[in-house]
Amino acid sequence: MEKIYKDLVIIGAGPGGYEMAGLSSNAGLNVCLIEKEELGGTCLNCGCIPTKTYNHYAEIIEEVAKAFNKQIDFNFVDIYNKKEQVINNLRLGIAAGLKNVDIIKGKAKLKKENDNVLVNVDDKQIIAKWIVLATGSKEQILNIKGIELAKTSKELLALDYIPKSLTIIGGGVIGLEMASIYNAYGCKVSIIEYFPSILPHFDKEATRRLTNLVKAKGIDIYPNSAVYEIAKSNDMLDVKAKSLNKDIVVSSEVVLSCTGRMANIDDLGLDEVGIDYTSKGIIVNENKQTSISNVYAIGDCTGGIMLAHKATYDGKVALCHILGKTNHINFDVIPACVFSIPELSSVGLTEEEVINKGIEYKTVKEMYRTNGKAQAIDA
Repeated sequence: MEKIYKDLVIIGAGPGGYEMAGLSSNAGLNVCLIEKEELGGTCLNCGCIPTKTYNHYAEIIEEVAKAFNKQIDFNFVDIYNKKEQVINNLRLGIAAGLKNVDIIKGKAKLKKENDNVLVNVDDKQIIAKWIVLATGSKEQILNIKGIELAKTSKELLALDYIPKSLTIIGGGVIGLEMASIYNAYGCKVSIIEYFPSILPHFDKEATRRLTNLVKAKGIDIYPNSAVYEIAKSNDMLDVKAKSLNKDIVVSSEVVLSCTGRMANIDDLGLDEVGIDYTSKGIIVNENKQTSISNVYAIGDCTGGIMLAHKATYDGKVALCHILGKTNHINFDVIPACVFSIPELSSVGLTEEEVINKGIEYKTVKEMYRTNGKAQAIDA
């Protein structure tokens, strides 16, 4: 087995991993970055970036329809190809920014030898002063009958056509974004949500207003509904759910399951080397250190808030600790955005969280509709 000696090895080339690799290399460290799939992680390849590309064209379609009362004729394959082009261009950009980083493609696993934690990748063994786990997250799949008939968001984004109808299980961020996009493209969309409202972790008044706007576009929403089966019915798929005191059946050509994400830590070797973790993810301290002091974990694999920019700042905290520097990053004010149509953004605590914490607060509301720009663009 070939032995490679590095200052730092990072497992996972998503935003947390590749940005930390670049910063570490610029700081003078000899860095190795391991990725089993493509540079950019979920965000670039099957999450944020393809979704935002689709969202852009969906907004154009809706704006033209609103402004000129007519539908745009478009070929979805052109939009699909544009999305693929954007992904490829950004991958090349990431690679160019990592020219001084040793990138290894393969499946990494932690090993312990003589009380030292090492990283094995195929026929290579990396020995490093510091190890960073940035393995991201994966889809959380419901344990229901027929779930294999549903697509994940990654699989939906890989389709080069627009289905005639789509049922989305889960009204969280991904569900709302997909609903807005595919509705604008002419697909009949339904959302089945377990909780009383869509986007259950956002401000309740904001989500209530967004719900009304989404429904006005013709998107059906079924709150308080627990899906228990997906079944084939001729050329359609029936999603069966219990909604309060009644059963409902929603039929569509395609079903999307997006009921959250979970830390991607399977088969990483955590048990073998003795790194502590829970069902939510790897346990870290304020410096992003695991239970083994020279092994750090950043981003989605630690659970909690799963956002690309949060992973990036996790990496900055870890790097500051490795370099013996102080950081002044405040994770209490992480911004978040839902690229639905219209968009919804937030930062810091919701009003409900402020109330639960007993913090004094003041509420201020401004009606965007009274703004001159808003009236000019009929928003």
